[in-house]
Amino acid sequence: MNSKNILITGSGSGLGRAMSIRLASEGYNIILNGRTESKLIETQEILKEYNVKTFIKTGDVSDSKFVESMISEIIDDVELLHAVINNAGISGKPGSILRMAEAEAQKIMDINFKGTWLVSKYSGLAMKKQRKLTPLRGKIINVSSFAGLEPMPSLGMYSCSKAAIISLTKSFAKELAPVITANAICPGYHITPIYKNDPNLIQSMWNSINMIPLLERVGTAEDVTGLISYLVSDDSNYMTGQIISICGGVILH
Repeated sequence: MNSKNILITGSGSGLGRAMSIRLASEGYNIILNGRTESKLIETQEILKEYNVKTFIKTGDVSDSKFVESMISEIIDDVELLHAVINNAGISGKPGSILRMAEAEAQKIMDINFKGTWLVSKYSGLAMKKQRKLTPLRGKIINVSSFAGLEPMPSLGMYSCSKAAIISLTKSFAKELAPVITANAICPGYHITPIYKNDPNLIQSMWNSINMIPLLERVGTAEDVTGLISYLVSDDSNYMTGQIISICGGVILH
């Protein structure tokens, strides 16, 4: 059994839940975070079959007081935090960036960028103290998007927030080296609950904006979770500051 402890934000549904299931199946202990406790409980129930330790930390990652308290509680609960996956994020309603209300733009930046920064900040500070872990004291994995590399029409502020995460990841990689790594993944179109109800939604969208995967299919959760499994494992210990696209070739990076 793997005894490493992994925090996954936004793990109440979608890719976050899929990541939790994959890593729990590999023996990792999982700390679940999200804003809706009932969703986190659902994920925790699914993880019971893997006989790993699970913890629920309900709260908003854009709230600095909550994040600081959450990381402190995690260290009290499990002593060592081996990896953090910053998956929490929202896209907002599609529309012109010129007509977006300031409050909506701020919400997207707060959850996507500020939340990733806060969790990385307080995790990084805690991980630096984990001297018993070698050669690395911890790993930070951020979920950006292919839209952070090539802005999506009608999702301008979302694209900006994901581009900011890419720069943030590189900044953390430089500042936390050599004892903590920071990398980011850039998923493309992937099947999440919102799309399962309308399987034609993604294809109609990519046709309308001419952003079509070279592999001509929608990604699955498993396409992402395999990469996540690699990044939390020791096999990726010599990687930091890297931005990895997993979008079926929508963009080439």
